Amino acid sequence: MTTVTLSRDSQYDNPMRHHAVVNGRDIYFDIPAQYGGDDSAPTPHDYVDAAVAACKAVNIRAVATKYDMPLEDVKITLESDASKEHQGYYAINISIELVGDLDEKQRQILLKASEQCAVGKLLTKAEVTINTRLAD
Repeated sequence: MTTVTLSRDSQYDNPMRHHAVVNGRDIYFDIPAQYGGDDSAPTPHDYVDAAVAACKAVNIRAVATKYDMPLEDVKITLESDASKEHQGYYAINISIELVGDLDEKQRQILLKASEQCAVGKLLTKAEVTINTRLAD
């Protein structure tokens, strides 16, 4: 289970900058200046995109390790398009570079491993419920 506590980052004058503690680890959020922030940290959307990319990389690395594949590095480039998000469409385009002396069969196995990313499945396949209430 994940525990997140979030509050305004009191070390900044920017009321849009927030500090979150995720399972004991600190992360920070902000929004671009055009929306009232200082652009001093990634946006919530940035973290969602990064989570997808990281999940794919971890899956690839795990499968390569399990099958002793000569994967030296995995580099992921993700570009997202939120221009139609208010119409219910958010596009994530990902390019994966596999570094190492891999044959085509291994490359395809690793591509398939990336498609098993739990975060990607959460965003595209799962029914997610968010229950929000005011604290007592």
